[in-house]
Amino acid sequence: MDPVIGISCFCNLGKRGTSETPYYRVSRNYIEPIIKCEGIPFIVPVFINESLSEKILNSIDGLVMSGGCGDSDAGDRIEVKGRPRTLRGQNEYRYVADKYLIEIALKRNIPLLGMCRGMQMICEIAGGKLGDKFLDEIDTGGVLHRQESSGNFPTHMINLEDGSQLQKILGVKEIKVNSFHNQFCVEPGKNFIASAWAKNKIVEAIESPIYRFALGLQFHPEMMFNDYPVFIKIFKVFVDRCREYKNSKKS
Repeated sequence: MDPVIGISCFCNLGKRGTSETPYYRVSRNYIEPIIKCEGIPFIVPVFINESLSEKILNSIDGLVMSGGCGDSDAGDRIEVKGRPRTLRGQNEYRYVADKYLIEIALKRNIPLLGMCRGMQMICEIAGGKLGDKFLDEIDTGGVLHRQESSGNFPTHMINLEDGSQLQKILGVKEIKVNSFHNQFCVEPGKNFIASAWAKNKIVEAIESPIYRFALGLQFHPEMMFNDYPVFIKIFKVFVDRCREYKNSKKS
């Protein structure tokens, strides 16, 4: 049997005073590489129920923490005032739900992969720290961290830590990636290390030498793997580790 991969999603609780139907949403970009690597994708709905999170993680073999800023439109039942400075402030409901998933996944040593906001959530829940300012408020040395071109197009180079898991997976010491973020990791958290950086020293990846597989990426390989097949290697190794975890549960 192929491993079942849970994928976190965005929640919209509907606008006040309207008949808008609340919904969950995740980009198909997260679904397709999992299928290509012979995993079975399962979208995990957003809810604040630790017991239910435990039960869902009983049924999956790996967890993908998706990106997306988590902001709510003005008028949503989740109301965002001004410009939130924290992940929790952007969408507290999603934050708490994602927090449960990450904590349980790390506790159980379930393979874990996070992209963009997903990496930032892993960083923070592991005890790491995000920057106090947004990237558009500091000098990034010309590196465009929120590109205007489409997501399948890489725009800036990153350097990979020699001997790191990410470097071994991709087989290169540097690679060009895409970028769509304002917040960034400055301390990777307990049992994690930084393993890739932009030329301006902004952290582009964190990983753990302790867990079975725990990798956070500030970029979006799920948007690039069709045009740049090197990035499918990340999902291939991840799904392989999920399959190993699935098999370990049988013993």
